[in-house]
Amino acid sequence: MKSFLSLLLALPVVFAEPTINRRQTSETIPGKWIAEVNQDSLLANILTTIETLAGVSARHKYEIGNFKGFSFSGDDRVLDLLQSVGAIKSIEPDKRVYTNGPVSQLSECALTSQKPSTWGLGRISHRAKGSNVYVYNSNAGSNTDIYIVDTGIFVDHSDFGGRARMGANFVEGESSTDGNGHGTHCAGTTGSNTYGVAKEAKIIGVKVLGSDGSGTNSDVIAGIQWAVNNANSSGRTGRSVISMSLGGQFDQTSNNAVAQAVAAGVFVAVAAGNDGRNAANYSPASESSACTVGATDIDDNRASFSNFGSILDIFAPGVNIQSTWIGSSTATNTISGTSMATPHIAGLAAYLIALEGPRSPSALCSRIQALSTKNVVVSPGSGSPNCLAYNGNRA
Repeated sequence: MKSFLSLLLALPVVFAEPTINRRQTSETIPGKWIAEVNQDSLLANILTTIETLAGVSARHKYEIGNFKGFSFSGDDRVLDLLQSVGAIKSIEPDKRVYTNGPVSQLSECALTSQKPSTWGLGRISHRAKGSNVYVYNSNAGSNTDIYIVDTGIFVDHSDFGGRARMGANFVEGESSTDGNGHGTHCAGTTGSNTYGVAKEAKIIGVKVLGSDGSGTNSDVIAGIQWAVNNANSSGRTGRSVISMSLGGQFDQTSNNAVAQAVAAGVFVAVAAGNDGRNAANYSPASESSACTVGATDIDDNRASFSNFGSILDIFAPGVNIQSTWIGSSTATNTISGTSMATPHIAGLAAYLIALEGPRSPSALCSRIQALSTKNVVVSPGSGSPNCLAYNGNRA
């Protein structure tokens, strides 16, 4: 058996001790942690070291581009022991994350049958408000993949037309099916036949939130990693989009994971959040390389709940949005949130990839901003860009 000294010698020489944030809040999960390691370190060596040193086994192992790390459980004694492992860059408490919608949940009796259009699709396909006709190019996201990092997807809903599937489930103790409805609703807005922006896209569910709509940063990062790896392995990075209608307190580690997904070439749309505050204080909304989405209502007002600020990139419809739901193959629901705005942008990204070809994530977000209808959002919030999503069809 290798000695602990030999294990340490196998690691890169790093003199700085890891930064350990032990601060607990109402959103941190006691005894659960996420460690980020130096990018030039060998993760396997570090994991062997911590198991020998502190008896710690990693729950998730992360390698997303230059982002490397792991999640684990442990008390203060374990943290003290890990302080000596110089290859560890930082340790943060794992935090709860939540769906960024619905703001008001409708009851079961409010589920309605499929209708031919939504105001949101009409709005992103016209310069002026008031249309319920979606004008779009018929290739509408063909040969693109949209990853819904959320509560799962009810893939048997008829409106997906067989184009939706579950890819991975990171929620312990739950099946991969969507027991909440939020993920199915978001998936519908990205690409279902009636309610979707990119009606020809393939939709892939990555379950990181449970049936109660909550989860952990550690599971979310695992979901991001799976989506990026799947896009890479299929050779479809430039034709892949990640939609993340979730968030929580500011967390640099989760922001770093999103940044590395973008650096790998995958466009990531994230919800600004529903607290009516500066989105710079939320994650992953505050990650500057992601495309951060605020919500508007049918009259082009910034939704009262929508976060705002200079970190936002774009606004999209997010109030009273009808889409696919769980419960039956034709179920729908009408709900509100920046969660509902975000899949409009994820779908629009896939739509533009199909129409204009792949480009870098930053260039794609810039393209969405360039196409947008300017200066129509009422009270966008201090520092927010006054840009409302538009698909560029000249209607």
